[in-house]
Amino acid sequence: MDNVVEKIAKITKVLAENPAAKKVLENKFVQEHKYVAAATTFGVGVAAAASIYKVATNEGKRYNYDAIPNLSFDDEEIYDVACIGAGPSGSVLGFYLAREGRKVALLEKKEFPRDKFCGDAVATMAQDILREMGVMKEIVDENLGHFSQNGGFVSPNGNSFIGNSAKELKRDAKYNRGAIIAIKRIHLDEKVAKAAKRMGANLFENTTVENATFDRLTGLWTVECVDSRTTDSENPTKITYKARVLICADGSPSNSARRMGYVNTEPNGICSRAYVKNNTTFRYDGVVFYPPSLLPGYCAIIREARDELNYLAYIIPGGKAKIEDLSKFHHQYMTEDPFISKALGPNPEIERMKAAPLRLGGIKKSYDDHLLIVGDAAGFIDPLTGEGIQYAMEGSRLAAQVLIQAFNERDLSHQSLKRYQNAWMDKFGHEFSMSMTMSLFLYRFPIVLDAAASLIEKRGSRFLAEWAAVMTGMKPKTWFLRPDVGPLIFLEIISECFKRAFGKKKAITN
Repeated sequence: MDNVVEKIAKITKVLAENPAAKKVLENKFVQEHKYVAAATTFGVGVAAAASIYKVATNEGKRYNYDAIPNLSFDDEEIYDVACIGAGPSGSVLGFYLAREGRKVALLEKKEFPRDKFCGDAVATMAQDILREMGVMKEIVDENLGHFSQNGGFVSPNGNSFIGNSAKELKRDAKYNRGAIIAIKRIHLDEKVAKAAKRMGANLFENTTVENATFDRLTGLWTVECVDSRTTDSENPTKITYKARVLICADGSPSNSARRMGYVNTEPNGICSRAYVKNNTTFRYDGVVFYPPSLLPGYCAIIREARDELNYLAYIIPGGKAKIEDLSKFHHQYMTEDPFISKALGPNPEIERMKAAPLRLGGIKKSYDDHLLIVGDAAGFIDPLTGEGIQYAMEGSRLAAQVLIQAFNERDLSHQSLKRYQNAWMDKFGHEFSMSMTMSLFLYRFPIVLDAAASLIEKRGSRFLAEWAAVMTGMKPKTWFLRPDVGPLIFLEIISECFKRAFGKKKAITN
């Protein structure tokens, strides 16, 4: 505290003696005009207050590693990074760090292959990362994924259009044939984790993290774990890891980030999943359905590899549907929604519904000294579409870049690692804010979706392809504001209003 007081006194003295400040305050014009003088004095005071605040709070000052007596970047017994969770976000991070020679521990509480309840739709950014990791070739060669070629959506009022967006986007190569590829998470997660392991990351399965503490004297995390297979709860098999950086990559609930106080809210959305076998009535690769009672959420049917289907429902915050309503809506639409029930057919061979929580829209702070939060734990799920896999993977690629730079600079302070927050906000975080606004807008004005479906039908597959590019993150959502898009949707809204006023019902395209 005495050190802070000394610095404040020094700053005050420096400001008082600063030639520029003195010159401004002693200016004849300033002295002759009392209001200008008052404003100038106030401005100098604000500058002083800002400087004092930075000193008192250490803002703008990098972590002083000279003050950490036992910090070492060379001890090979210590991991550079310990990552809680080896799903797509943790494993992608481990892959890129290991490629640069960093020692990484991936701590996964289950054993691969293990399932994850999800829509399974992997969009373009994630596909690019999978190719770089060598995973995409494995997925395609082993027939574990299905590229979407044709699809569309059904609006709340029943307007619809199905087209071939992949053809329009000219995605025809064997390993690049669609804006979306459906991959079951039981396959995807194992492939990505094993790719990280091949690159040199240390993968520890059946490892449950019980506690993680940071020691500022050594600059190290102590991560206390137990063997998940332990049957004797009184004498569990324990193991401890030491690391310079801790990564929270343990999904939407994120027990680790919550336990340390970085996440203090419950997940705000939820999705269901049910695989369907031997279906002969659904002819497309992917269709999104917008039942009015579910808005701004939706249902979807996605074609997986080997002609399996994935039927899912998303509850997104902002509408009347609540998280606890998921089971009711999931099962109700299977028999009562005219479009979903027709697509699934009578007596579908469908598995029992499974569900997973969602944290949407990103968290306010995903970094601290020697700490990053990635993937679903950081809320990397789009509030409009529910898409999260590609943002989890891309966010971890960005995190790896920031950590590599931080290690090279030997600076793991929060000021250094804040670059990660800035990077993901620039890449996709600002899109999340627009998505949340759009999702609430569509809930209040579902006629916009009705008009959009009518417009896509008129404009054809090329327009649908551009729409799909926006919805999968390939293009920014400002696309809807373009002069060749927004006004046309507005005109369709007027047309929809006219049709409803005069009782003209829109025909459904199959």
